[in-house]
Amino acid sequence: MPAPITRAIENHELWTPPTPNQTLYHVWDFLKRSKYMLSEFDNIEAGRALMHPNQFRPAPGTGAAAAKKVYDDVVGRNMMAQMMVTDITGKTAMLTGSSGPPVDFGSDAKEKVRSLNSV
Repeated sequence: MPAPITRAIENHELWTPPTPNQTLYHVWDFLKRSKYMLSEFDNIEAGRALMHPNQFRPAPGTGAAAAKKVYDDVVGRNMMAQMMVTDITGKTAMLTGSSGPPVDFGSDAKEKVRSLNSV
């Protein structure tokens, strides 16, 4: 089941598979990777194998300190995601290699990304 923020991006009018808007796609991918990273928290802490170890660069290691580092990274990524989704300057488009005017992610996506950082 997709997270509410990625679902909000998928429901955006510019999300038209197979080639969704480049800015939407890159932010969506960034959020999906963040969700995956957090999903591996328990495995990292317990020293178990990761489902997709290549998604971590460098490898996260194992144990409580390594799991905390991944958690802190995800918290930072959530803050970055909020900056990208609420951006009105065009910087997100530049970061994602898109040209043209900035993408308005819409009120639903903005509300959902803000909720990531409110806990």
